[in-house]
Amino acid sequence: MPLTLKIKYFNTFVLREEPTVTTAIVDNANNDGAKPPDLGQSTTVILAQPPNADIAQNMLVHGPGISEVVTVFSIVGTTLTLSSAQKLEKGVTLTFSNAQAYPTGNVTQQAENEWHIEESRIKGGFNEKTVDFGAKAFIVDKNYKRNHRTNAMIYSGIYNSRTGVNDTNQFSIGENITKAVDSAYGSIQKLYAEDTNLIVFQENKVHNALIDKDAIFTAEGGGLSTTAQVVIGQITPYLGEFGIGNNPESFAVYGFRKYFVDKDRSAVLRLSRDGITEISSYGMKSFFRDNLRISNRIQGMFDIHAKNYVISLGLTQSKAQNEQTFVSKTKAIAAESSGNKNLKIQSANNNIIVGMFINTSTIKDRNTTVVAVNGRNITLSSNTSIIGGEEIIFSPTREFLNSPIKSYTNYKTLAFDDKVNGWTSFFTYKPNFGGSVASNFYTWDGADLYKHYSSSDKNTFYGIFQPSTVTIISNQNPSLVKHYKTINYEGTNNWKVIKFTSPAEDSQNYNAYQIPGNITGRYIDPTEGIKFAGFVPLEKKYYANVIINDTSSITGISSLTTTGVKGFFAETILEHEPVGNNKSSNKKKHAELFSVGFNYEQSLY
Repeated sequence: MPLTLKIKYFNTFVLREEPTVTTAIVDNANNDGAKPPDLGQSTTVILAQPPNADIAQNMLVHGPGISEVVTVFSIVGTTLTLSSAQKLEKGVTLTFSNAQAYPTGNVTQQAENEWHIEESRIKGGFNEKTVDFGAKAFIVDKNYKRNHRTNAMIYSGIYNSRTGVNDTNQFSIGENITKAVDSAYGSIQKLYAEDTNLIVFQENKVHNALIDKDAIFTAEGGGLSTTAQVVIGQITPYLGEFGIGNNPESFAVYGFRKYFVDKDRSAVLRLSRDGITEISSYGMKSFFRDNLRISNRIQGMFDIHAKNYVISLGLTQSKAQNEQTFVSKTKAIAAESSGNKNLKIQSANNNIIVGMFINTSTIKDRNTTVVAVNGRNITLSSNTSIIGGEEIIFSPTREFLNSPIKSYTNYKTLAFDDKVNGWTSFFTYKPNFGGSVASNFYTWDGADLYKHYSSSDKNTFYGIFQPSTVTIISNQNPSLVKHYKTINYEGTNNWKVIKFTSPAEDSQNYNAYQIPGNITGRYIDPTEGIKFAGFVPLEKKYYANVIINDTSSITGISSLTTTGVKGFFAETILEHEPVGNNKSSNKKKHAELFSVGFNYEQSLY
């Protein structure tokens, strides 16, 4: 740091006049280091706190990001303007000094404008030897810059809590304390210590590094391990051009298996003793290809209770979930004040449907309902007084509707199970973070911590219930045009078919009527007693006829046919409605589905 000291030598006394030197921390700057400043442009700096009164105009400025001779152009409060544009980062410390001692000065500087007197003779004795100025060795780095080595590691001295040794703040330049990997594979995103080795995750590569030992090789090419005075020894890459991208939050570990995501390659990966395995290719290749591309957050967790790797993708656009007949409460914010039937909300909400009634802080009755939905514009059944920014709750008149609806979310959460080596289920919750402790699985929703598998209510996450839905594709004998006649399943009661389709033409499908569950579709016949409109229980299994819904609008199907749906394959969506024997809601009831079967014959037309 270049400073000018005024020093006078008179007889045996050294008189020194010191310049003003003070510091300040940058809180913000219009050139924050993200891009080079324009030629001739000045830099405006916002200091973290009111500056010291010693900082004055025309003082020299030094610090990280200052690459030339720069002075203070002006200062007003905490706003400081430099004489030329510089690349400054938030949090750096700038040093201010006078090029000459007190060239202009202000009130504070003039008051401290004093000469410091020092005795130059040893012991101050008569005729003792004098000490002159001597040789002054110094060097000034006028291009002081910070170097970011994103592909390298640096380590300090050791820390030992038992002996009280703490050298974690010591970085000896006399020792080799850095270790770098190939910069062609991008920056280091995560380090994971496993036993006596270190796993290094780069953006496009994964390495294994030795700790406190190194590798030597025999004349035949064989490898040996030897102790050496190194902290990080030989670095060996794993086979496969895979890395962790820029999503180290996707990393999770259980036992000797590590899981992570390479977004650029649309791959979910498992690192185990057999190397790196692409587990996203187990029946979910197209799903991850489409959804990882639009993911801005990829949170990975391991559920030690169910022994599953859970991954939650935060999406930049809404995606459809399984169709369902269940509809729950949803919230929206009014975009503007309204005193009529037309309501405008801040953002479109696909979960708002016709027939819902609204509640606000002032509207408590159930008389105002939704008549029409057109994006952000909602038409209500009566005039309402709603203030812009007010929260509106849309509640359904009944939880399960007669027709399936599409639910849209901006996330996808799903689980991978090593026992079946496949993806087992989607979940209806979006965690901010999660992990397992003492055989329990926890996740965070905002600032709230939730313990999973602890509530008696099934399918309820963060206090919100969603039913179980399963989509099944029947495609036996793919070249045979089939006539689907019945469907059966094994599992708990009251599973119902909410959608049964088979392709007829390029843009048309054969559709069957919905099939109610054995409880919700049960009724009393005056002469025959209990009858079933949908699934019929028989010998611990449930059966139902498949009845076609439309026999006139699609060509190639007989209008006399009332049962069965024809096609090469059939797509079926089953939904479980948890109810008791009295048809009342029972969200504590669990749902199981072991198998689904179809009875079909070869189509004769």
